[in-house]
Amino acid sequence: MKKAILPIIIALVGTSFVTYSFLDTFIITKEYDVSFKVDDAASYFSFSFAEMESLPEEQSSVNNQSSNSNQSSNSQGSSSAGPVVQTNKYYEDLTKEQIAALFTKEVVFEPKKHYSDPNIYIDITTGRFEDVADYYAADIRIRSLAYLKTALAFDTAGENYNEKTSEICIRHKGILAIDGDTYGSQKNGYVIRNGQTIRTSKNLSRKKPEDLAIYADGTFEIFSERDYELSEIASKGAWQVFSFGPGLISEGKKIIQKGEEVGTAAQQNMNQRCAIGMISPLHYVFLVSDGRIRRSPGYSLYQIGKIMESLHCYCAYNLDGGGSATMYLDDGTGNANGLGALVNYCTQQLVGNNKVETLPEAPPIEEREVSDIVYIGK
Repeated sequence: MKKAILPIIIALVGTSFVTYSFLDTFIITKEYDVSFKVDDAASYFSFSFAEMESLPEEQSSVNNQSSNSNQSSNSQGSSSAGPVVQTNKYYEDLTKEQIAALFTKEVVFEPKKHYSDPNIYIDITTGRFEDVADYYAADIRIRSLAYLKTALAFDTAGENYNEKTSEICIRHKGILAIDGDTYGSQKNGYVIRNGQTIRTSKNLSRKKPEDLAIYADGTFEIFSERDYELSEIASKGAWQVFSFGPGLISEGKKIIQKGEEVGTAAQQNMNQRCAIGMISPLHYVFLVSDGRIRRSPGYSLYQIGKIMESLHCYCAYNLDGGGSATMYLDDGTGNANGLGALVNYCTQQLVGNNKVETLPEAPPIEEREVSDIVYIGK
């Protein structure tokens, strides 16, 4: 009898451990000991379109270097008229008239395609790279980096707090949103949101622990957690830091390799994707692709890197994809289910046997809850 009880006890202990591990990882919420709030960031940022418009003509031209907040303060040739804006080779040297033409005095809105106001310009186009799947690229120009923000599920920093991208966006009165880096489902990895340091522990379990920093001067930088402490990145003026990855493009060069993925081999060419990129400071790209649909089976990360390269991104980074991949353009109705304003085809359809013919033609549209979003808002 005693011999029979021992295996039962071992089995119960093992089952309990597995159950607790699952709940601890995916279900149990844990609030971080930080005072997170969305700050009024307008006074923090080192330049805006308004400063660019004030530059003399000979200073408004750009060079071929990306800058960070330290470089901006040390730029040669600056004058009392404003800082010399150092960006990258893809930057369009806009005149005052061209800048003014981007923005409209009144709000102009076209459902799922376009938005503009005095400070924000968004234009969404649909494409099919190599006729594989539909993707949605939002060309974004803003007068100040204060309009590029992040927000957390339930406005709480911690693990396993989740809301739909549309719900978070609506609560913060955002205009355009994509999902973030699912930081809340991870225990480690650097996190800074709107200037607030949320998590400082490294996640070196990733094959390439590459993070994205968005600096206060509007520039992007991809860096490795192996090489930097978060305090070093924060001291350079980091306003946002994401730790999903991997990096796609850095300093104008594609760094993603063929076969490089964050999921299983079956997902390499059959998944929704989400990425963010910088063409130049205050000129950004949000990209989301469909996937797991017969018409649009999905893309590999390498293909997403090529798409971002074709869109002239100087820096681009992979965010949480799969069923989380969401692009939401608010239609002004405050419709909390978000379905009327979803740009992409959100589906939770599982990847089957990696054959296109087995994918459904029209699976249910279903938005997944996520831990954080990146959004454009006032």
